[in-house]
Amino acid sequence: MATSTLQSKTPAKYLLEAQALSKVYRGGGAEITVFQNLDLTVQQGEMIAIVGASGAGKSTLLHLLGGLDRPTSGTVFLDDFDIFKNGELELAQLRNQRIGFVFQFHHLLPEFSALENVMMPLLIAGNMKSHAENRARGLLRRVRLESRLAHRPGELSGGERQRVALARALVAAPALLLADEPTGNLDQQTGEEVFALIRQLHTEEQLTSILVTHNEQLAATCDRVLHLASGRLT
Repeated sequence: MATSTLQSKTPAKYLLEAQALSKVYRGGGAEITVFQNLDLTVQQGEMIAIVGASGAGKSTLLHLLGGLDRPTSGTVFLDDFDIFKNGELELAQLRNQRIGFVFQFHHLLPEFSALENVMMPLLIAGNMKSHAENRARGLLRRVRLESRLAHRPGELSGGERQRVALARALVAAPALLLADEPTGNLDQQTGEEVFALIRQLHTEEQLTSILVTHNEQLAATCDRVLHLASGRLT
């Protein structure tokens, strides 16, 4: 497996720490400030929900926390690593090895089977195919899809596709799970089932999890609920 050459600071007090995070979009002579000087600390093992109105910047914040986008100013520490002190290759390695992502849309590769989709992060990281397949099979069994291994995304229901996406997010045994409206495209019952699986795997995999959701009922079951409004977390 490839190793990352990430820059370190003092020993980590939190698994995740955002310091003075700002994101400003500029274009066409206009400037839009999504948030400014935003701080967030997340302890290892916490499951946190971030709620707020559409357009409040919840997805933007999640993308910054996961290194999918860079802030205008401020930084994010994962363990003792300042993730934005590194180039794109090191940041990609960090995302592959340490962070799992689940989005509202599953983003599965349509030409590959469920098993192949889940194996993909481990193969990209240079793992042996046998190890990747064993780990992927185990996770798909745990999300109750052992009978769907050879099915492609177009042959799966919405809930099944999201369960494959969850298994893929966890196949590399990340420390941090980031989920952006993971039940947003599902009906209520299916959404509750997927959320229950997230909670179960959060515990079993010893994850730290941050979920963006509009569902206040599901958010209330998390360890902590943060509201993002007017660029502030409360």
